[in-house]
Amino acid sequence: MNTDDFAYDFDAPDSDWNYEPSRADLFRQIDAPLYTTDSNGWLTYYNEAAAQLWGFRPVIGKARWCGAWRLFEADGAPLPHDLSPMALTLKGARAVRGVQIGLERPDGSRMAFLPYPTALRDGTGAVVGGCNILLAVERSSLRVPLRGALQGRPTLRAAQLASMHRCSA
Repeated sequence: MNTDDFAYDFDAPDSDWNYEPSRADLFRQIDAPLYTTDSNGWLTYYNEAAAQLWGFRPVIGKARWCGAWRLFEADGAPLPHDLSPMALTLKGARAVRGVQIGLERPDGSRMAFLPYPTALRDGTGAVVGGCNILLAVERSSLRVPLRGALQGRPTLRAAQLASMHRCSA
């Protein structure tokens, strides 16, 4: 049988039928505040919702661990960025879940949120970055200091202490 005798009519879909969107294209479609970092915690991307939550636009590659101006524990104590949930996730390669923390914007307003940081890994399992979705906790009393608004919630400090007891090496 001679294959030259056949006419092939391949009706392919549009030229982009095998298009795979970039990570940034996918993240732009998410309405929740979201940002990514490299393995050292330097911001590599954030969406518009994250900029609105933070109240400003941090410089990519210059902000580390989180784009928030200032962070606070649930009890109102200042939380250094290098002890933030994203920092703990990247340093320990274990996601920090179930904690509520607060942020302060440059204008002085404060907001409570739940972070969901996740370490991003390559094919060998090595941490190559992080992704964090921030879920805002809506309160009618946002102008009240976080100390009263967040009392009784699990604290990041409690999570850190529990983690240290598990990882005593």
